[in-house]
Amino acid sequence: MVFQQFCGVNAVLFNAAHIFAMAGFKNGKVVSIAVGLVQFVGTGLACVIMDKAGRRILLLTTAIGMCVSLVALGVYFEIYIPPEGEGSASETVSLLGSISHSIPAKKISWLSILCIVLFNLMFALAWGPVPWLVMSEIFPLRARGPASSFATMANWTLAFIVTKTYQSMADTLQNQGVYWLYAGFCFVSFIFVYVLMPETKGKTLEEIEAMFDKKNSQYEQKLQNLVFLGRKKKIAVTGLKLKA
Repeated sequence: MVFQQFCGVNAVLFNAAHIFAMAGFKNGKVVSIAVGLVQFVGTGLACVIMDKAGRRILLLTTAIGMCVSLVALGVYFEIYIPPEGEGSASETVSLLGSISHSIPAKKISWLSILCIVLFNLMFALAWGPVPWLVMSEIFPLRARGPASSFATMANWTLAFIVTKTYQSMADTLQNQGVYWLYAGFCFVSFIFVYVLMPETKGKTLEEIEAMFDKKNSQYEQKLQNLVFLGRKKKIAVTGLKLKA
């Protein structure tokens, strides 16, 4: 739930109309319909392929997709110079400040549109629906109610924090810095899923609980071995001191 919100989905959605306006789309209704349609298609595809592809592979691939799209969106804001006036012929883009000439801003407007569409599609394919599904699978029956309630509360609390802090972060880091920060969280989410999240595809709730119980037993055994080795070393050191 943490990474679901810290990938910046609400910040991207709330600013989609502004980003599309920069790209030349002035009709907010069309923007809202387009974003909603992308999410609808992505969620529909997720329902079809989730049980075939698996939770892990979906989360891993879409985390990379979101990371790439946010990095590219940050690059767009980095190279975009706002026009002095609406429809001004002086709309230009300075390429990262390293190229002396400039090109019309509308020539790269497709980049911002592509980034928004790709990000929303990747989110709808996995990071939107999958965390809720995994949450219902991994919690043991005895704690499923309270744990799910706490996770839902945390999700909406983090959504509020991300939405509330976007503008202040944009004032400090600029838009591109904020999107690169969200891209960093997407990359961290990839590492988190790759290292810690087991695959639950095709398993019953009982099998999933047994899998976690087995892992807990393995961790407890490793911890006991470490404690035992520590005590042996302490006894050995104490024996050497007594002999001395």
